[in-house]
Amino acid sequence: MNHSSLYMPVMKKTSGRTKVPTSKILKAALDLFSTKGYQETKMSEIARLVDLSVGALYLRFKSKEELCLALINDQTKDYESITQEFTEAGLDPLQALKDYIGFCLEYAFRKKQLLSMFMREYRLSFISPMRKKFLASQQGIIIDILAAGVKKGVFNPVNLEDTSLMIFACIRGAVMMKIMFGIGDARSMSASLFNLITLGIRKERP
Repeated sequence: MNHSSLYMPVMKKTSGRTKVPTSKILKAALDLFSTKGYQETKMSEIARLVDLSVGALYLRFKSKEELCLALINDQTKDYESITQEFTEAGLDPLQALKDYIGFCLEYAFRKKQLLSMFMREYRLSFISPMRKKFLASQQGIIIDILAAGVKKGVFNPVNLEDTSLMIFACIRGAVMMKIMFGIGDARSMSASLFNLITLGIRKERP
């Protein structure tokens, strides 16, 4: 009898739940959702990509919908807090608007995979509330910047609701051009967009 075997350490099997980082699962889901589409992607494919059993994946995420929402939250968790900084008291409204546009484009260009998925899956009902909340929050930020500019005499009086929506639409259009056609650079496009917008709302100096 080989007594040495009695002293060999017992190897504990690590479950997929603790072995695979959540970040790796989310990255795999993003890769598949952005290339194949949400509807066409199966949980088993995501599990296979990260070397995880399907059962272990469902222990982490109860459904593909829950996984998709977790992915979106992970990818955008710092966006709203950063954009809120452009409405802080004491900021020059003109510079705040310029910086806001620049940040939005730079951030979006870095998140091309996520936005590509959004465009492919615009009909997904469970994402709709998140879209509406995002639009409302970003429109509110733009309105605050415009209102501060009007108050300080930097911008002409404008319809804040309509103007904020048009600015948001311009930013979204620039992002779509980049994603769909690969056209544009974040820095140059943000500068051009800022100049185009402010020619219409910036108050002429006497």
